[in-house]
Amino acid sequence: MENLWQKLKPTVKTKILANKDEYPYLVEDVKSKLKSSNFWSELPINTVRNVVSFTHDSVYDISMTDFLWGDSFIKKA
Repeated sequence: MENLWQKLKPTVKTKILANKDEYPYLVEDVKSKLKSSNFWSELPINTVRNVVSFTHDSVYDISMTDFLWGDSFIKKA
């Protein structure tokens, strides 16, 4: 079974990794949490918030469904 890091859309991964120079520990923490989880609902709220922050200008740019279930971040099976 793929972990969430593997399930992420390539554009989402790119946006997260683009922050590595400025926030190295935070990016590594997000990657670690995503690699150790198989489902979006397993993620701590801080990790979800960081994924949203790295990939969007504002939390208002995403729907509640995306926030709760990760629909806009994860590749469709």
